[in-house]
Amino acid sequence: MEGYYVVSSETYVIASIILAVMPAMVLLTYYAGKDKGEKEPKPLMRKAFFWGILAIIPVIIAEFLLFKGFALITQNTYLIAFVTPFILIALPEELAKFAVVKRIAYNHPKFNEVMDGITYTILASMGFAVFENLSYTYQYGMDIALMRSITAVPAHALFSGIMGYYIGYAKFIPDKKKSRNTLIKGLIAGIFLHGLYDFLVMSGISALVLMVFPLLLYMWYVLDKGIRLAHKDKPVPLKYI
Repeated sequence: MEGYYVVSSETYVIASIILAVMPAMVLLTYYAGKDKGEKEPKPLMRKAFFWGILAIIPVIIAEFLLFKGFALITQNTYLIAFVTPFILIALPEELAKFAVVKRIAYNHPKFNEVMDGITYTILASMGFAVFENLSYTYQYGMDIALMRSITAVPAHALFSGIMGYYIGYAKFIPDKKKSRNTLIKGLIAGIFLHGLYDFLVMSGISALVLMVFPLLLYMWYVLDKGIRLAHKDKPVPLKYI
């Protein structure tokens, strides 16, 4: 019919995959360019990314068990609305990314700068986000993929990148107790920011949902500050204001 263009199923699938994957690739390129120090080994970067994808498996299992277990404890709507984004979703997801970086990169000889914490955590988070985005695109179509490309995918990079600053900072704290406490602070920061983002999105209240965009800008500001601090000769704690 004149004036209309019929998109084949193959073209639609390819376009959906590109739309699901491209935002993560753009963010990876952007933040890789922010690393002004020694360049990271490509094999280690790929490893962190692909382990981020694989991390979805234990996360799915953990979230399933947490949802089932919590449903047995309470049916309180308000409690569920608060616990779901922070404990049932953000906790296992950020813990999985944290574990990937600790296991794959943290003790590697090339993890030798504070910025490396940010770099590898974003790599793991984008691996996770790519799989998650492909799943959402498959289930809900390109409209959702497009919306997530400017919200959920950048959000993963931001709250995980902020956590990554703490991971990088902790590596260079000589005192083991302070280093461990810094790692815990980073994990809590990642979980809190992720949970807050999900809480706003899942609230169903228009005014709260729209607060996602100021939150994204704020997290971008904090991570950008973290990147600048990471390039200083002497690492310092991250400030949120």
